Amino acid sequence: MNELLLRNASLIGFGPSCDRSPTDLLIGADGNVIAVGRSLEAPADAETIDLRGSLLSPGWIDLHTHVYYGVSNIGLPPDDIGPRAGVTALVDAGSAGEANFIGFREYIAKPRDYPIFSFLNLGMIGLTYASQVSELDSLEKLNIDRMMACIADNRETIKGIKLRASGVILRGLGLEIVKVARRAAAEAELPLMIHVGEPLPLLEDILPLLEEGDIVTHCYHGKRWGLFDNRGLIPQAAAAWDRGVRFDVGHGAASFDYTIAERAIALGRKPFSISTDLHARNIGGPVHSLTLTMSKLLAVGLSLDEVVDAVAARPAAVVGLDDFAGGLVGKQARFTAFAVASEPTPAVDSSGQTRLLDRVFRPERVVLGRAVVRCE
Repeated sequence: MNELLLRNASLIGFGPSCDRSPTDLLIGADGNVIAVGRSLEAPADAETIDLRGSLLSPGWIDLHTHVYYGVSNIGLPPDDIGPRAGVTALVDAGSAGEANFIGFREYIAKPRDYPIFSFLNLGMIGLTYASQVSELDSLEKLNIDRMMACIADNRETIKGIKLRASGVILRGLGLEIVKVARRAAAEAELPLMIHVGEPLPLLEDILPLLEEGDIVTHCYHGKRWGLFDNRGLIPQAAAAWDRGVRFDVGHGAASFDYTIAERAIALGRKPFSISTDLHARNIGGPVHSLTLTMSKLLAVGLSLDEVVDAVAARPAAVVGLDDFAGGLVGKQARFTAFAVASEPTPAVDSSGQTRLLDRVFRPERVVLGRAVVRCE
């Protein structure tokens, strides 16, 4: 396979010194970036793609998905929401537990030519039958020794531990199981991702247990007793943000509210990452895609650069992918080319509110090494 020349790309998300004037990138047959500059000379046999009018960012990453297709009853085929949708890496958030992780590794992650990672569910069965069978309503569904062994054997794929800390899942186990999850994450030296929603436990009791680098997903949900009480932002949330707990959007079928997001962002409480929680029951609405979720966050107060960072450099740091902040030359290419279109688009949040989005993201191409995927 010959070299690839990307012409006239406007770079975004590659660090504070990123120059948005049209730039060329030459990618070698091995997939590594050879040169970056204006009006690069194309090798005679190079494939050339003109990206004039497009933005080029580090490859988008969806930090919260469910892609254990065929095992979890909510699992999506990963290719439906991967490179063809502008996404260069997927993170499955808890679909697999230690009892069924090998299937996830062998049949979901390994066969793909793009990265798929896992936040391993604290409950051993994972989301085999989500919403009908709880993965962790009894200590009989927890085996820390086997979970630690699973993590030790699969660190290239397992990048964290996941716990759904809401009353409808835990059914009485409560705050003590959050402490168990945090202790397990500390032992494994991995971040803990906490799903928050319906109490108990209460959000203000969960947050003080979390440490720098831990992730709160569904942070802008509109359910009772979330980020705000009748006095404003709860102090435990402010303290968690300030000490480096990472707040993730995790849109989902029931976990993103325009009003909550807009109110928090106006206070400077912006998300660390933008993710979808895409699964079989919400891909038809209200979530649809990472691009629509990004467009919603653009509409409620984030800047274009903040949205891009929240799907590119920041989640890359969580899963150990290159964020390209140190430069492009010599790095394996992993990019998303896209446009931001002025197309008034109605979009519904998880609370049933519809807003007319002024600008929407449109992915065009994904570059993975030397391979180019045209987005649908």
